[in-house]
Amino acid sequence: MREAIKSKVDKLVSLNLRYIGRASNLFWLGFGEKILVTRRGKMEEVAEYALHIQCSWRIAKANKIVVGSRDFYYPRTGLDNENEHFEWDVQGNNRFDERIKSIIEDINEHTIVERFESDEVGGLKIFLSQGYLLEVFPDTSEDDEYSEFWRLFNRKEDSPHFVVTGNGIENE
Repeated sequence: MREAIKSKVDKLVSLNLRYIGRASNLFWLGFGEKILVTRRGKMEEVAEYALHIQCSWRIAKANKIVVGSRDFYYPRTGLDNENEHFEWDVQGNNRFDERIKSIIEDINEHTIVERFESDEVGGLKIFLSQGYLLEVFPDTSEDDEYSEFWRLFNRKEDSPHFVVTGNGIENE
């Protein structure tokens, strides 16, 4: 698995990190040049490569975790007193939404992928300039058809998605 991951993720080395965010508990990052694509009948500017993560992950800097996947499920500062019924999925409500802002403010045209490491079970470390480290670590033994850990795809080439799952690697 390590070699297959290397052959795909190696394409990110030296590319810029353009943006990061979430949709529900799916964490996404965009790398590479900005391109125009048509989605739902509208033109959108997106990064050439997209990395979608659906397993545990964390971003660290200077030996401190800046934000992690469990932050989705905790309220942002001050919210616990404002709302008895915390809705983690509402944009702006959770700790991820609060903490990711510092990274978004810090990334710029000079934040690039310096190198990466992978392992035999789908884990991934992406070393970024400015001292950031993204670690992706599958943390379940699920191996059914819905056990997707992460996927990488190229929007410019519209090639099949490279998907890492509990069953190994799939191309969709």
